[in-house]
Amino acid sequence: MPEKKHKGTAKHLGSRLRQWRKTIPMKSYELAKLIKISQGSLSDIENEKSLPSADTIAKLYQFSNLNIVWLLTGKGPMTRDESASAQEEGMVNSMLEQYGEDQKLREVIEKVVRIYKKGGLEKRAHLIGFVNGADPGE
Repeated sequence: MPEKKHKGTAKHLGSRLRQWRKTIPMKSYELAKLIKISQGSLSDIENEKSLPSADTIAKLYQFSNLNIVWLLTGKGPMTRDESASAQEEGMVNSMLEQYGEDQKLREVIEKVVRIYKKGGLEKRAHLIGFVNGADPGE
């Protein structure tokens, strides 16, 4: 059996990525599409033939709840801490109070938060893409 060329903490990154993906559960082609890499590239990463680029790691962070520290080192929980969600919820409630008079805006904010939290990775990615594309800037 050929010796793996990766050493240190990245040694088992590919197998950790596969382990996480199977807990979602998500097919490899679905994850590849979500993070905008080829299925072959994802396969190479999961089979520990290559390491992901910084851009790929950033997209995994952006479009999923994968704990990047766990992915890179194997330490800590597999998914990100949900306490961050509690902070986000506080911010949303603050926004709802600020725009409390506008019922349509309240409904949109509530729906966006619901889609982001409960819609799954693909719906979250679609939402982020739409919002980024529709944002007129400050």
